[in-house]
Amino acid sequence: MSTEPVHIARAGVEIGAWAPDEVRSKLASGELKPTDHYWKPGMAGWLTLAVLPATVRVLPFPRPVEKGANLLDGMLGRESYQAGLLAVWDLLSKAPTQCLIPEEAWASLGEKLGYDVRKRCREDLLKWYRQAVEAYLSDRYFAPQEKTDLGNLARSFGLDASAAEAIHGEAFASYCRIGMLTVLLRDIPPQQKREQINLLGKEVPLSEEKVKETFGAAMQSYFEQRLKALMRQEDGGEVMDPAAYAAFASEIKQMDINLSMDDKLVDRIDSAQRLWSLCRSPLKEVPCELDLGNEGCFWTQHVELGLNKRVTTRRSYGGFGTSIKIWGPLRYRTGSYEVERQTEQRLEKVDSGILVFTSKRVIFSGSLKSLNFKYAKVLDVTVYNNAIEIDKDTGGDVVFFFPSGQAEAAVILRRLVKQAKG
Repeated sequence: MSTEPVHIARAGVEIGAWAPDEVRSKLASGELKPTDHYWKPGMAGWLTLAVLPATVRVLPFPRPVEKGANLLDGMLGRESYQAGLLAVWDLLSKAPTQCLIPEEAWASLGEKLGYDVRKRCREDLLKWYRQAVEAYLSDRYFAPQEKTDLGNLARSFGLDASAAEAIHGEAFASYCRIGMLTVLLRDIPPQQKREQINLLGKEVPLSEEKVKETFGAAMQSYFEQRLKALMRQEDGGEVMDPAAYAAFASEIKQMDINLSMDDKLVDRIDSAQRLWSLCRSPLKEVPCELDLGNEGCFWTQHVELGLNKRVTTRRSYGGFGTSIKIWGPLRYRTGSYEVERQTEQRLEKVDSGILVFTSKRVIFSGSLKSLNFKYAKVLDVTVYNNAIEIDKDTGGDVVFFFPSGQAEAAVILRRLVKQAKG
């Protein structure tokens, strides 16, 4: 076990740091309480002193509960499943070499119980092994003796290297996520956080590549959580404070952590920061192709106009029928025939042109259609991934399709509508 200082906290406040043996002494004298918490760099999180490992390590999983044999066991003349687990636990607790049961002991146990214990009880033995890995991780990292104990336990339970490593990886992934979050939330410099994160993977019985992969997944998860916390909904769009994101990005960079961000995520972050500034800065007039008189232009772009149209389709239904020519254009038809008309709303692109938001109204000037309505008529603005929909109190709703910038346009439009309506 490590001899570095152990940090102690009571009621959420750190009260000191002492060597492990001194902590055990204070705990025995009553100066420290079992309900106090302890932590040291590399641990996944704070634990109560009640679970502080003793100087001599005991089995990291409890002794099974005794149960009698079932009917099938009696018919087959063998001991119960639980008897096998109890026998294995007792052998491990008394083994001269920690966590190691010799092969001859397994053979003898099989003859006594009437079945192959490692085969029949495999699922529970795997659970025990996983509990051992989690227990050894929880108080720091895999110390040399703990690595030896795990190796002995894997051999005892008949686990090959790949099976043992898979369990190590599962346990380490969970431990790493919790441990990394504990470190990252501490009020310490980024470089110190990086050092403590590195301790999480020290001496773990996994390949360097697997440790790096687990760190990457844990940091990616943390980044996504922080990003979600930084993002806010405002004026119907996703916004993010550029200063807060810059501080977070600087911290990540100082910790020398590489993140995977695709183009879509980068665009989302950039857009959220632009919208944050746009929501808070004064609206500015921009040049416009149209002659607006004394009205200012606050946004303009070439777009496509979409309108909801009522479309009626005719569907014919008929049974078997035929048509016989009688004379000239006259024909005689036999069989059933029925016509049904269905009317539905369809959104269709009907024109392209210039869309302008002035100080008083929305103007669209296209080659086929022109629209002009005041902000007082606007009820709502909905943003889509390539368009905005404007709900009006009269005259029908309109949709404008954008090549880009629809989120920014929606923010400006909402602000103008609010100003117009007071």
